[in-house]
Amino acid sequence: MDLQKFAVKFFATDPSAVKIDTFIPVFHRWIQTDAAAGMALDVADYGHLPQGPGVVLIGYEADHYLDSMEGPLGLLYSRKQPQPGPLADRILASFKAALAACARLEQEPELAGKLSFRRGEALFIANDRLLAPNTEESFRALRADLE
Repeated sequence: MDLQKFAVKFFATDPSAVKIDTFIPVFHRWIQTDAAAGMALDVADYGHLPQGPGVVLIGYEADHYLDSMEGPLGLLYSRKQPQPGPLADRILASFKAALAACARLEQEPELAGKLSFRRGEALFIANDRLLAPNTEESFRALRADLE
């Protein structure tokens, strides 16, 4: 399977510890200091939508969401641009990028001591319904690369 568009989400340990709008200046600072993996372009605030995309750091290669769409608050790293190499390597790179963003967020002055992420559990989303429809067959096709 040549899946290129997928997302990885790590959930916050305490989803109510930080207000969603706290991430807006943090993500703006990431743009100014080139702190995000890849080229960061803009910040979008959807915090007013219940169980919505929250605050998004929009990038060229990938977007970073602080959202509550797929379960409680967490950091969702959504890969948009193709990457070279085997699928397992591309998935691993996205997990590493998501974990790096989690670690960086935990160290931000506004969030230090308030925000932490559960590293032992993650959500993987195949974000291409044509290549990977939400079926048992797609899961079986992806399982080895995910493991």
